[in-house]
Amino acid sequence: MEDFAKLLTSIAALVGAIAWPTALLLIVYIFRTELRLALNKVPMLLDRVKKASVPGLALELDRVADDEAESGIDKNGNITPRQLEAAARIAIQAEEAGSQEALLRELDRLCLEYDSLRRSLPSGEKRTRAMTRVIAKMRSLAPSLIDFLDTYKGSGSAGSRLAAIAMMQMDPRAADLAWLKDRFSTEQPFLLYHAALALQNVANICDTPEKKRNLREVAGQALAKVKSFAGVPDRGTVEVLEMLLSSLPH
Repeated sequence: MEDFAKLLTSIAALVGAIAWPTALLLIVYIFRTELRLALNKVPMLLDRVKKASVPGLALELDRVADDEAESGIDKNGNITPRQLEAAARIAIQAEEAGSQEALLRELDRLCLEYDSLRRSLPSGEKRTRAMTRVIAKMRSLAPSLIDFLDTYKGSGSAGSRLAAIAMMQMDPRAADLAWLKDRFSTEQPFLLYHAALALQNVANICDTPEKKRNLREVAGQALAKVKSFAGVPDRGTVEVLEMLLSSLPH
């Protein structure tokens, strides 16, 4: 990155010295090797998003989101039978096709959609509904892409981290409690709420007293962090964490 920064500095100096049309042609010629290498380093996420989407997959995800919105089965954003059914159907189709590339492209598109919604819409019910549609679609893809969990956990994109949370919601066995706990120090309310739901789902697979105590400690620290925020804490997140704590032994 340092070498590329020096390259850009040299380009700027050259542009300032001669006329722009001539400079452009000269730059492309002189730095053709460096520019080719730089372009090759563009994140694979963007490369996948550029490729054509799979119409059948997009339609399937839209159907799931539309069904949930119309039926109002769970306005709190919990996992529903429709999402589980769609996830199983998509997993079978992906296995038959022998490729996960189309699913990855669609998940990356949803990550970017979430990031765009956060930037473009004001906080409120409309934005929350739009974001809930996104995570409903992410859940339908999550079981098929669980092998990529670490990649999405480590992303600087909030949308990618939401995708990681969706994977943990759908497969609690893959939940990283330490990582989920850290969300309560760094994320915005929507991700906090869904991180709390992920912890709630982990409780369903805690089969030893030690695991339950560990989960209780994480949930207690998460709740304390949420309540320490300036202003009114997110009510939904507080309710999920308090309910979780009440279900776990001291």
